[in-house]
This record gives sequence, structure tokens and C-alpha cells, in this order.
Amino acid sequence: MIENIRALAADIDMTLTTKGGDLPELTKKAFDVLHANGVLLGLATGRELDDRLYNQGAAWGLDYPFDFLIGMNGGQLYDLRHKCDWTMDLMDRETMKEILTYMMPLIEEHEISVNVEGGGNHAAMHIKGELFESMKRHGWVFDDYTGDIDGFCAKPCFKILFRTTPDVEKLVRERILSKFGDRFQCVGTFPGTVEVIDRTITKGSGLIRFAKANDIDLKEIIAFGDNENDNSLLEEAGWGVCLANGNEKTKAVADDVTELDCFSGGAGHYLIEKYLKPKGLWNE
Repeated sequence: MIENIRALAADIDMTLTTKGGDLPELTKKAFDVLHANGVLLGLATGRELDDRLYNQGAAWGLDYPFDFLIGMNGGQLYDLRHKCDWTMDLMDRETMKEILTYMMPLIEEHEISVNVEGGGNHAAMHIKGELFESMKRHGWVFDDYTGDIDGFCAKPCFKILFRTTPDVEKLVRERILSKFGDRFQCVGTFPGTVEVIDRTITKGSGLIRFAKANDIDLKEIIAFGDNENDNSLLEEAGWGVCLANGNEKTKAVADDVTELDCFSGGAGHYLIEKYLKPKGLWNE
């Protein structure tokens, strides 16, 4: 465990909370103590940074905003202290069309849900299942371009998401990487979901960018995650923790695994038992 934590970075869904859930009270109290002791608190998510994320602290009942936000799986960074942000380049329309055209036989055969994020593009195909639930959960409105590649690729984006069953997910990964593996990576964020994004972009690269800007040694950062897109975050941080409900590959790269899952405030419980109590910062 880190002797002195200067910053904390955590994934949201299925790490700090359930999908669309509130921050558990235990985690909220642990964050309050860390914040009061000068620890910079940040979120690291696959979502695009927007007003909802900028105000996530208030939405969870915290009396302060998060100090930094890593969005788009490392493709975006907002730094509250320096009042600045950074954003990766958008994927151009020609590349999007190349990917969609190549993947269309598989998309149509299995009716794979596809959507994009970033650049004001809200295109989607086969809006159902997890994509439909995500739309309801976040209040997003997708433009349905099922079967229409030109319409789908009318605007550039940050990444393309494929949502299907876990068995078809494997086919999606294999097909993408066989042709585009030199430029793009396939990142899992939820069982059956594959995100196609520039291979140089990771949550870990976002954390490195933040640490350099704030003159913080990565060894003094603790990170929490649960899934494949969190692996680089846990590996780059001085101490990476996977939630008990996380997948086995993420547990394998983590320095430790929480005793409790995200439903029970696993991240908060871990911080209290492993850091705050030993440091004499926790009052029952």
C-alpha cells in the first residue's frame, strides 16, 4: 500500500457505483476525509466529458468538485487546478467508413448494436439491449442509421462501440484487430461491449498526463477499476486496486483486490481499512 497518497483516480461504473447508481455512503465519507487532507480526487471513465461529469461531485452529494477527470478512456483530460483540458484528435469520417464497411457483414448477421461517441455524433445502429439501456440510463438520444454507413459516418467521432453477446464479442475483436490492429485497439468495458479507439490512448496515458502537469509521482497515486479498460490505469498508478466484482484479467494486473464489491462500497471500505485507519485519519 502507498505510504502517502497524493491523488486518487477511479473508474465509475461497477467500480465506485453500479451503472447509473449513487456513490455509496462509505465511499463518500472516505472521499471527504481524503479531500480534507489534500488528496486530489479524480474520475477515469470511458465516457465523453460533459456537464454531467463536470458536476458529478454535486450529483453524488459531495461539497466539492472532482479535481480531475479522465474521459474517453484517456482521450480527454480536465484539470481543475490548472483550469485546462486536453482532447485527443477525432477519428476522421473516411476511417470510420472503412471500419464500418469492413464490419457490416458481421453487424448484420448478428444484429450487433453499434454507436459512436464524441464530436457531437450520436449515430447508432440496432438500438436494443445494452445500447437501449444505456440510452435510458444517461438520457442520450441516438440517431438511428441502421444499415446506412454514410449517415452513420456523417460526423467524425472519438470511438466506435460494438455491443453484443460475449461469444460474438470475440468475433468482433478478431475481425477488427486483423485489419486495423496497427492503428486501433479493442477495449472491453462491459461483458459483450467492445470499444474501438486509437491504440495510443488509454486511461493510463491520461493518468500520466495528469501526473506530469501536477508534478505528482505516479508512485503516490492510487487507482480503482474493474474491467479491461482500467488495466492501464491500475498498472500506471503506484497502487492499483480491482474491485471484488471485477474481471479476472483486471484482478491479475492489480496490486490488490477489494474485500467488498461496488454494490457494498468496496472502494470506500478499502480506503478506510488500508489507508485512513492506519494513518490515524479515520474517526469511527
